Amino acid sequence: MKGSKVLIWATLMFVASINFGVAADAGSWTGWIADENCAKDYEKSATAEHLTCAETCLKRGGKLALSTPDGHFLLDVNPALAEQHLGHEVVVKGELDTQTNTIKVSSVSMSAISN
Repeated sequence: MKGSKVLIWATLMFVASINFGVAADAGSWTGWIADENCAKDYEKSATAEHLTCAETCLKRGGKLALSTPDGHFLLDVNPALAEQHLGHEVVVKGELDTQTNTIKVSSVSMSAISN
């Protein structure tokens, strides 16, 4: 009986560690800051010409997002920091919450291509 309790405890700890490990991944992503709706369409949002559209949508209450060739992510970021990088490709660093598809941003900088 004692052995089965240890096995159950070990299994629960393993499952818990997997769940916590999946929830947040540190990394960096290259893309274009836009509003959430436009970020879903990389071809539309990944240009300097999209600047005015992004500004308008964000003023209307759109959520900040990062548009990448592989998909889009919501951004948990200081709006002033993100908005100063509209209109050019950026590198966003932070932690991705895979459950909400949100990057908690630690830094935003222009990509090497934009410099």
